[in-house]
Amino acid sequence: MAIERTLSIIKPDATNRNLTGKINAKFEEAGLRIVAQKRIHLTKAQAGKFYEVHAERPFYDEL
Repeated sequence: MAIERTLSIIKPDATNRNLTGKINAKFEEAGLRIVAQKRIHLTKAQAGKFYEVHAERPFYDEL
């Protein structure tokens, strides 16, 4: 059986509202196992690189 891995990104507003524990609990209740967790604050340059696939979209400047 192949092992699948999924990247989950919790948005800043959920972190600001202290919802990360509840979000993690939802994953675990669904039978998923969290194997690593990392919190980072992206610089504008890092965020631009991450979202560059959306650069031509009208919402890009609001990301």
